[in-house]
Amino acid sequence: MKRLLLFIKGLCIGITDIIPGVSGGTLALILGVYTELVDTIRNLHLRWLAPLWRWLAGGRRQEDWDELLAQLKGLNLGFLITLALGVVVAVIIGSIVIPPMMERFPEAMRGLFFGLILASVVIPFRMIEFRSNGMRGLVGILIVSGAMGGYLLTNPANTYESNRTWVSIESRGESLEDILRRGPSAMTGETVYWAPENEALRQEIARVSPALAQELAMQHAVEISEGASKDLLKERSAPYDSLAVPEGVVVQVPQLALWFVFVAGMVAICAMILPGISGSYILLIFGVYFFILNALKGFLTTLMSGEIPVSQGAFVIVFCLGCGIGVLSFSRVMSYLLHSKALAPPTLGLLVGLMVGCLRGIWPFRHLNSEGVEINFVPVAMSGTVGVAIGAALVGAILVTGLSRIGARLEVESQEGLQKEAAPEINVGGV
Repeated sequence: MKRLLLFIKGLCIGITDIIPGVSGGTLALILGVYTELVDTIRNLHLRWLAPLWRWLAGGRRQEDWDELLAQLKGLNLGFLITLALGVVVAVIIGSIVIPPMMERFPEAMRGLFFGLILASVVIPFRMIEFRSNGMRGLVGILIVSGAMGGYLLTNPANTYESNRTWVSIESRGESLEDILRRGPSAMTGETVYWAPENEALRQEIARVSPALAQELAMQHAVEISEGASKDLLKERSAPYDSLAVPEGVVVQVPQLALWFVFVAGMVAICAMILPGISGSYILLIFGVYFFILNALKGFLTTLMSGEIPVSQGAFVIVFCLGCGIGVLSFSRVMSYLLHSKALAPPTLGLLVGLMVGCLRGIWPFRHLNSEGVEINFVPVAMSGTVGVAIGAALVGAILVTGLSRIGARLEVESQEGLQKEAAPEINVGGV
């Protein structure tokens, strides 16, 4: 039962990890596994390899086997593997289910997670131990600082420029969307098509299909109106995604620099550990979120076709290396801060502020400005969409309250069980 519950918690954390604006660290904190997760990652090591090698090469002696088991037991692998399995299953299923729901019901889904995160702020706040008035003042300052930092960081219009390299890819008689996935690239088909580097592509399309080229030119000349919906961008991108590029035509595809993908992976995985900050949202800000998704999809598609996905594989491997190094190093820092009596209250205060400030990134109501960038807005009148978003936020808050109470009860039961196991047996009547 305990393993099943842990697996379910992993499912919840994994679902939030793929949604920009929602932090897996927040769910880990709500579900009562945050500190154990950070400590477990911090204590990972490879010292078990030495007794394993001695056991395999030295005649399989019992003492080497016992040492191997002792080393593995200290890694808390049962907890980590069960939780990780839930996360992986959730990411696989959620990547299929959640994005369509986010696209079809964006206000309701963002409202659900807004209420969930808002209600969960009280959890780390209750963990703060105020030992003096000076500590209260410091924690207050850090809460405000964290809130300001999170607010600025999660501006939906934020983007960071990075070094890009234009790579020549020869069409196999496929769509522009397939070429960008094979690249890989995260830029929209419209942006790539009208880039100065692809003058030859436009000339070839104008030669084989003059009417289509003229239609694309007329559409591109129309500016996006203030307050337009996100569906408008989909309508504009559809003709470019399905654009059939003649075989042999070279398309210039923009790619991110490998070093930038590595750094983005390190930063994003650290954000996933922190409650309040979404690692997926950090990737979105850095311009790496859709790039990595395209690289992963292109990697799987190329692999299934029987070819070796060299280009996509390089980006996927470098990104995973960045994530691995980031989580192993940052978990040590977080574990030290959370277990320090002097540093734990300020750390938790900063986390509370970040959770509050980062609510901006999951605000339910958005529209496009004249430059095609999503911005938050406050509805001036009640409507069906506004009512659904508010209702979803209330559902999210109720879910957090229920989960936190269940987690607290399970924690008390677990502590009582440990105390009973540790209590010495009393011999009554000499029996």
